[in-house]
Amino acid sequence: SDLATPSARPSALPSPSGPTAALTMEEVKTPGAMEEEDKVYVPGSPEDLARFFAKVKTTESDALSAKHLDWGWKVLGPEDGAALAHVISKNKTCITLDLFVNEIFEEAGVAVGKALASNMVLKSLDLQQAQVGVPGAKAIAAALKANIPLMNLKMHYNHLGPEGVGAIAEALKTNDKLTNLDLGDNGMMKEGVQALAAMLQKNTKLMRLDCSKNAGLWGDDAMKGVLTKAGEQHDAARKKAKKLIPQDELPFKLLMEDSPGQMWSPNGFVNVVKYPKQRRPKTNRDEPVVI
Repeated sequence: SDLATPSARPSALPSPSGPTAALTMEEVKTPGAMEEEDKVYVPGSPEDLARFFAKVKTTESDALSAKHLDWGWKVLGPEDGAALAHVISKNKTCITLDLFVNEIFEEAGVAVGKALASNMVLKSLDLQQAQVGVPGAKAIAAALKANIPLMNLKMHYNHLGPEGVGAIAEALKTNDKLTNLDLGDNGMMKEGVQALAAMLQKNTKLMRLDCSKNAGLWGDDAMKGVLTKAGEQHDAARKKAKKLIPQDELPFKLLMEDSPGQMWSPNGFVNVVKYPKQRRPKTNRDEPVVI
């Protein structure tokens, strides 16, 4: 399928709480049977990798030779960062890696970003709802600055905030490979919008940018205007630029779905619901219902 075609967006899942949320890559406990719960593995060790490959139901040999890896909804978490980095670093044939709806969080997100910097084959990475946060975004931005061949990056709902979005935007000022970027529902705020607008005035490769459901754009016509104008300038520059791949021939597409998303604050994110549940008024069955 076309690398620029987005997949269906997953619904936000509640973040884990309790002991599971406290796991880091320094100490990995294996979930599952009671006799396994007390086992501790060194991240990236043969035992840790065996645990991971059992979790995703594949062998290491297959994982390191597959051209496409579909690991969406595998309940991956912070404990899986080292194993994911191992696969990204060692697999020399994979062009599509889908990790959507796996809340790996910041430390594992950094591991993934660092591994990306040395990967010269991956074309599409789906990290929707991975919750990699600002540290993960900065690590991925560093990989993008290295001009890796990645063309499709989906980071919908990742708690990036204006700082994380700004890091990605800064990297794309010089990156000439990425064509599709999904930054929906990341609470980018006005600072993030301004960073993306500045990027669009320098980048000529990006063909599609999804900024839907973002605080900073939602309900703000002035900021939408800023990004729209930058998008028009970007599209004009694309038309003049040298055409190297089929996507270069396509017009730039900017998505700004006007729906509420996460509200960013220095203390974290708050989910916003625009339409509270409406209750049907109590009436007699024979009377017309008026809402």
